[in-house]
Amino acid sequence: MRILLTNDDGIEAPGLEALYKAVEGLGEVHVVAPEKVQSATSHAVTFHRPIRVASHPGPGGEGVPGTSVGARPADCVKLAIAHLVPQPIDLVISGINAGANVGVNVIYSGTVGAAREAAFMGLPAISISQHVGDWDGIRWEASAKHAGEAIRRVLDGPMTAHSVVNINIPILDDGAEPKGLKAAPISISSMVDKYEITPAEDGSYHYQTCNAMTFRTREPGTDVAALFDGYITVTPLEHDVTDLGQMPGWSEHIG
Repeated sequence: MRILLTNDDGIEAPGLEALYKAVEGLGEVHVVAPEKVQSATSHAVTFHRPIRVASHPGPGGEGVPGTSVGARPADCVKLAIAHLVPQPIDLVISGINAGANVGVNVIYSGTVGAAREAAFMGLPAISISQHVGDWDGIRWEASAKHAGEAIRRVLDGPMTAHSVVNINIPILDDGAEPKGLKAAPISISSMVDKYEITPAEDGSYHYQTCNAMTFRTREPGTDVAALFDGYITVTPLEHDVTDLGQMPGWSEHIG
């Protein structure tokens, strides 16, 4: 199996290195990832400037062997499929992201955006994120262990071309272990927006977001509730944005 590995935290991110080690036994792994952090870039792609591509150190250097791309996660997938990775690619995996991508976060996430780009092209894809409690205490080795087990479980499931499966690992601080895997739908609750305000000398203000994964509600049975309860969440995502339920009404109204 030929695997494309990417992320949105950048090619030097510890989560990418952890994921590389977790999946290198599954097949031939090719890393194509952003040269810098691209968090919350969703599905953005680059059109109006050239994209820098460079080799990244492998054994003997630091980090994983691969290719860095001076653009977005979705760009990484597009370039990898078009030019950078030998065909065929059988699976795209994006992560491990430092920070959960559950609920409406899947819309903002560059990690999920990369997986969705693969699905657009008819490739099965998995996005993986680590819920964080203590940013200085992320246990990447433990995260990689659980990520690898979850990926193998997902690959044994009903994945098809165009499939996107979003996986989130709960907080592993202080030796905590997940309660298990749970398939759960995306929460539709909005998040609580918080900003730190700093006045400037010219009378303007600077606003810095400081959202700490706070949702207005935790609907029982959703990915948000399951993750906060300590489960690894597994959610199949659909990228067809047409509201099929309303189509008959609009067809009758418009003609």
